[in-house]
Amino acid sequence: MVVYEPQLKSAKAQRDAALANVKLAELNLKRTRVFAPFNCYIRSEQLGIGQFLNAGSPVAAVAGTDQVEIVVPLPLDELSWLQVPRNGVSQKGSIAKVELQSGSQVYHWQGRITRALGEIDPRNRMARVVVTVDDPFSQNEKNTKLLKDLLPGMFVEVNLQGEEISDVVAVPRGALHDNDTVWIVDDENLLHIRAVDILRRERDEVLVLSGLNAGEKIVLTNLSGAAEGMLLRPQLREGN
Repeated sequence: MVVYEPQLKSAKAQRDAALANVKLAELNLKRTRVFAPFNCYIRSEQLGIGQFLNAGSPVAAVAGTDQVEIVVPLPLDELSWLQVPRNGVSQKGSIAKVELQSGSQVYHWQGRITRALGEIDPRNRMARVVVTVDDPFSQNEKNTKLLKDLLPGMFVEVNLQGEEISDVVAVPRGALHDNDTVWIVDDENLLHIRAVDILRRERDEVLVLSGLNAGEKIVLTNLSGAAEGMLLRPQLREGN
């Protein structure tokens, strides 16, 4: 029987080298796995098959799936009506209602103001707050009925719930006249011009803090040559 001792040793050495290469390849494969420290999805990839990468090279752009942030511009003086958490202060921000119109469907989410950006937008001089919405991809079972993902880049409408105000009267914007006055009709149908204190001006109405009494009738029609003590023939607006 012929013994091929040198050949056996050579084959064994080649096998051992191949096994070592397999283990090294498996180790290198493990080292190519990249884990994000939060739940996310891949928005774009920045590498290709066979590409060599250096340490610190970007490989992908990702976006979180637990929360999404919406930057909301608003006039600077509106900030005083909102709860905006400050750094280091435990405080709940104002509630935000987020609405998306998609064809004939309207989708709703609820979020909160979580912070304000630390500068004014130089283009329009507007303040900017950040609204955070939890579970924008409806992964929570109670949110699966939404059937719509709130994706980065979507245009949405955001309604911010401001501070609750009591003891004010909402007056139609058209009933406010020069120098913040309203026209009142007394029990004898005489006109009185009354100065009022305005707390806030909305698009269609103003909030009057003082100057009006409960039960008083306000003139809603523009009158030519209105004067104190003028006799009127009032007609109640339908529905009032």
